[in-house]
Amino acid sequence: MHTIAGNLVRQAVLVAALALAPGARADWTFAMMGDTRGPKTTTTGVSPYLTNIAEKIATLNPEMVLVCGDLINGDYTNATFTLNYAEQYANWKTSMSSVFNYATGTGIPIYPVRGNHDNSCYSHAPITELKQAYYDAFSPYVPTNGPHYSTTNNQVGFSYAFTHSNLTVVAADQYFYYDQTPGESGYHDLARAWVSEQFAQTNSSFKLLMAHTPMFMTEGDANAEHFFGNNAASFQTRSNFWNELGTNGVQLYLTGHLHNLSVSSTTNDYGHAIVQLLSGNGGAPLNAITDHTCDAGVNLLHTNDTQYGFAFATVGSDRMTIDYYLLNPADETWSQDSYSTTIFAVPEPSSVGLFLVGLLALALRRRDKH
Repeated sequence: MHTIAGNLVRQAVLVAALALAPGARADWTFAMMGDTRGPKTTTTGVSPYLTNIAEKIATLNPEMVLVCGDLINGDYTNATFTLNYAEQYANWKTSMSSVFNYATGTGIPIYPVRGNHDNSCYSHAPITELKQAYYDAFSPYVPTNGPHYSTTNNQVGFSYAFTHSNLTVVAADQYFYYDQTPGESGYHDLARAWVSEQFAQTNSSFKLLMAHTPMFMTEGDANAEHFFGNNAASFQTRSNFWNELGTNGVQLYLTGHLHNLSVSSTTNDYGHAIVQLLSGNGGAPLNAITDHTCDAGVNLLHTNDTQYGFAFATVGSDRMTIDYYLLNPADETWSQDSYSTTIFAVPEPSSVGLFLVGLLALALRRRDKH
């Protein structure tokens, strides 16, 4: 009877293990880029390189494209160019038409978030017409689950969250809390509680936060790279937020603002590693990196300040590999960077359950032998 009971238990364990085992996932891909605006002398509002970048992305056929802000010039143009924000976004859509055709609603989905040039280029008070033009251009194509705190802080169509396969993406708009401090940007906060809530309620293997301005400095421009501010209270706010992200399993922060490629790794107070991917080489005039000064605790992994391009992630069951495609502005030829980034999955509850069931089965087997 003892052996029969043991066999029955083992059979039940096997059934439970099969039920808990995560289904095999085929690898899938997505692209990431930011800062696709043109120079100040633009007549279109978008980079002359953007069409080439979009066509290259389309040849790789990812399942989606994330764009981390500064899509157009906004109000940053010379006096000879009429500031028609709707036309600038229309030009952006035309440049990206090989990826997604906005006229027909077909192609590879694109998920953007605003940058300072989609709000006001010098981080001044929001420009109402520019905000409306962005909303009109992109709100029909993104989830409508963003925070809606009040009529003046309605982020629906600007901030949003979604899960695609085994990846959760939260796009956080950084331009709803204007508080001008002399010498700094007028924007120092985002909907932190809402962001944390979105990640806390998902069990995805991979979690990504997207916003426009970096949280950590990886080069010498301290004002440009400290979103929350530069004083002790601001750094504590950032630390608290980073702790929340790490605790909720976030492994990747996608950002831009500076016009180059910079990959760094940070570790929060509880030992959770989060990669900051600054993918700001999407077509805006490139910024040379002359000073590799980093915040304390930030490990700078890779930079490129001479080529345009985008990041391209391949997502599997246990890891995400990010490669970097580079466009040489001199002859507009493409290459792939020899450097790549690997991010490992957070174990899903089903995987943890399967591991525990396996331990139980092993214990029962050993008991029966004795």
